[in-house]
Amino acid sequence: MPVAQAGRTQAEIFDTLLLVFLVMGTIVGTLVISYTVYNAYKYRVSGDAEGRYDVDEEELAATDEYDVARPQQGEIPTGHGKGGGKKLFMSFGMSAVLVLGLIIYSYSLLLYVEDTGQDTEEAINVDVEGYQFGWDYAYFEDETSNGSQVLTSDDYNATTLNSNADSNALVVPKGTTIQLDVTSRDVWHNYGIPEFRAKTDAIPDETTQTWFEADKTGVYRANCFELCGQGHSNMHGDVLVVEQDVFAEWYASQTGTDESQIEFMEVSS
Repeated sequence: MPVAQAGRTQAEIFDTLLLVFLVMGTIVGTLVISYTVYNAYKYRVSGDAEGRYDVDEEELAATDEYDVARPQQGEIPTGHGKGGGKKLFMSFGMSAVLVLGLIIYSYSLLLYVEDTGQDTEEAINVDVEGYQFGWDYAYFEDETSNGSQVLTSDDYNATTLNSNADSNALVVPKGTTIQLDVTSRDVWHNYGIPEFRAKTDAIPDETTQTWFEADKTGVYRANCFELCGQGHSNMHGDVLVVEQDVFAEWYASQTGTDESQIEFMEVSS
């Protein structure tokens, strides 16, 4: 199991990841700027230091007093006994630990995003097909049984559940994993729901997957994020999130649907 806590939505995971990088970046930036300002002040040139650090190397080279140490290309700074080299390697070591830690943490979260919702039995499976310029949906297309029919967005009117939603909106229950299998019937599209951080390509003759879990009811917007023609800017649709009992009643009322497909929701009567 990845480090990410089970049961979290994609939106929560990516928001947490953004917050971690924002906090760490702020801390590191504050330390670096503070240390730079401190050293700039500490080693500033005072008014009586004029000419103190001027060195005529050609003149000194002709005498035995020439002991000016100049760093050579590729030379590792040592700080001349003042701990400069130790500070340098310590800063490199701390930076490496911080970067590797962030990589491992981020990768564990992304693994969780990739693994969750894939081939799980407790999910609403929806096939999404993009076309110029809209989206079609089909519920449990690969799981029809007992003579049941595939419910598509052409078979229902979502405005009966919410007058603010499009008639062919994707209807999903709150608090349930929604597994999306996305493809296209014509050109490349990209299906995404910004509020749920769900996004994947829609490619002709190929299927990509993504998932999301809504924690609030309401009407949300699904957009196409791939330039696909003159009507691209208008290629969007609604996603209607309802309570689980409302969804169960709505799904069961549709012609030819199989209620056993949503038994895992354990809706109380």
